[in-house]
Amino acid sequence: MREVSQIVQDRQGDIWVGYASPLITRKLKSVARFDGEHFTFVDDEEGSDIGNCFSIYEDLEGYLWFGGGNGLFRYEGQTLKKRKIAADSDEGGVSSITQDGEGRFIFGYWEHYTLRDRKKLFTSPLKIVYQQGEQFQTIFTEDDKKTLRSRIDTVIATNNNAIYFHLASSDGPASGTGFARWHPEEGLTWYGVEDGLIDNDVNDLLIDRHDNLWIATRGGLSYFDGSTFRTFTTEDGLPGNHIHCLFEDAQGHLWIGTDQGAVHYDGRLFQTIKSPHIGPVCRILEDRDGTFWLGTVVGSIIRYRPQQTPPLIRLIRVVTDQVYENLAEVCSSTVGQQVIFEYKGLSFSTHPRDMLYVYRLQGYDPDWCPATRALRACYQDLPPGDYTFQVRAIDRDLNYSETAQAQLAVEPDLDIEILSAALNGGNEWVGPSRALRQFQTKLMEVAPTDLTVLILGETGVGKGLAARALHALSAHCNGPFIYVNCGALSQAQVDSELFGHASAVSHKVGKVEQAKDGTLFLDEIGDMTLETQDKILRLLEERTFERVGGNQTLTAPTRMVAATSRDLKKMVRAGNFREDLYLRLQVFPLYIPPLREHREDIPALVEFFKNRMAAYLGRQPACLNSEVVEMLQAYHWPENVRELEHFIQRVVIACKGSQIEAADLVQYGFDIVDSVPDLKGRVLSVAQGSEIMPLLEFERRYILAVLKATNWQIKGEKGAAGLLGVPVSTLYGKMKKLGIKSS
Repeated sequence: MREVSQIVQDRQGDIWVGYASPLITRKLKSVARFDGEHFTFVDDEEGSDIGNCFSIYEDLEGYLWFGGGNGLFRYEGQTLKKRKIAADSDEGGVSSITQDGEGRFIFGYWEHYTLRDRKKLFTSPLKIVYQQGEQFQTIFTEDDKKTLRSRIDTVIATNNNAIYFHLASSDGPASGTGFARWHPEEGLTWYGVEDGLIDNDVNDLLIDRHDNLWIATRGGLSYFDGSTFRTFTTEDGLPGNHIHCLFEDAQGHLWIGTDQGAVHYDGRLFQTIKSPHIGPVCRILEDRDGTFWLGTVVGSIIRYRPQQTPPLIRLIRVVTDQVYENLAEVCSSTVGQQVIFEYKGLSFSTHPRDMLYVYRLQGYDPDWCPATRALRACYQDLPPGDYTFQVRAIDRDLNYSETAQAQLAVEPDLDIEILSAALNGGNEWVGPSRALRQFQTKLMEVAPTDLTVLILGETGVGKGLAARALHALSAHCNGPFIYVNCGALSQAQVDSELFGHASAVSHKVGKVEQAKDGTLFLDEIGDMTLETQDKILRLLEERTFERVGGNQTLTAPTRMVAATSRDLKKMVRAGNFREDLYLRLQVFPLYIPPLREHREDIPALVEFFKNRMAAYLGRQPACLNSEVVEMLQAYHWPENVRELEHFIQRVVIACKGSQIEAADLVQYGFDIVDSVPDLKGRVLSVAQGSEIMPLLEFERRYILAVLKATNWQIKGEKGAAGLLGVPVSTLYGKMKKLGIKSS
């Protein structure tokens, strides 16, 4: 089997084709010419044989040169005549031919061998020679005989006297050496995967009109600008990673020969020219009429004429909470509603499955989205605002359609706004982040139902607040909200606390009964014992229970909400949590992300907590220095929103000026400063001049300031212990240790 090794058009317009085969057992003609009507094979000079034709080159004077397995040949009007590179040159195969900008020839040799007595005898080395006047200088030679029939493949001369080349093997895989650059002043430099090349098995090289180098390899396409590499593979749109050849057309577009056919690349998109007649493409030429000639590894030649007519594009409909087919009107949606744009392209040259589409939502997408073959674009959780959706169709010849577009207006969801207002009025659910919006949307979906909800999240993210929001927005909102901290109850207490107990003379009503027609919130349900989990499972499945010591079966008309900071799935695998209960709780899980995953909410949260604490203290809210906000956003907040709230409370209490400075964080936020090393130096420099004192004295003054701010109230939500985030007993212990007494 012979493959097409070269395709060239001469200045008369004839097409020349070279053929090569891994093994030639008899003399075969390997050069053909197409005169516009017929293909005819060209004869070698009598007594000579070009063998494989590896290279065809038309020089600056119009002569056609042919590099073959048996030497260098020139076309002399009717036949190919053998020529010597120089009078004293070695006889050997020539695999590549080119000239530099000054007309000097560069030849790459083929490692020629003969067979004698079944032994391989190499008769010429693999090398590159460079013309210097009437002589030729060898700029590269390789005497390694490990790679059978290896050759200098592509040789390229650049405008700055550099020469690029690579090695290849006629017997199969390339030599795996990458590619090389030679310069008369800089010498020889090799490039490979260690430098950023995608694969060392190089098949072709191309210098584009901007003097950038493209490298075809068996592992993908690489681009080299002289200092850095960029790579392209199937993930970027190529149909396959084995690339045979490269070609730049008259428009400056790149054409790529692959095992899956020819690929057209305009600098943005890869589009494959698909046809049952096009197989693996190893050579590409564009003639003067704009027709492409594709040579294949099986020796066939395909002519391909790109179409110039652009495709059509039509937006079919837009789907929000209703369907819009008249796209002249503005389509409307609400926050949290999925928006789908459906479209379709039409081309007379390209099958619908081979069309590409690019689209963008102006006002949301920063740029056109990557090309896709999908016929729809979906958007989730768009913030309120006005948008313009635009889409273009692209055919197989990379002709772009006009732009089809539709207007979209996204309005706030009134239910979400009501929820946000309710949450913001009660606690720390503040912020514009997408994560918060997604959570609120899911909460709104499940709140009106009677489904059991499992709230997941780390300590301090606001699971209790979410449970109260579910209750407030449910059909049970007029009933009681009963909170049970499962982690705070001992095994002896939990059953009695939950289900109550009965005796001959009296009975105690448990939390389940207290939650009748309301919501029962089981916090930290992962801390329950397996025995209690069994009773909770029955409660969820049958809505029935018995008091401890009683035999009467009671019903529980109540909404069940559970929460945990533990990994229940891991606990199930370890045998510490019932799998059937886990599955029952997983009907509708709600995940609250930790604060470090939505840091964009921190400025709004800080403002909210600062203003609320200032109002409690009867002060004017202090302003926040921009550096303070930057630091707060850089900190990881291991205890989440709760930790942020307590920290801001402490800073507001301690701040005596009209602005909260970085120095305040040094005084009251050692952990924050230490955890952000790049900011620590700046903060400490700002804090220079602040009073330095022993840590215990600092703690004494700080606790004293909090006590005075709360009028020495220690217990309760507005007491000093709550503001400091410590148990009442801990605060009393610190006061005793530090000698703090009420005046």
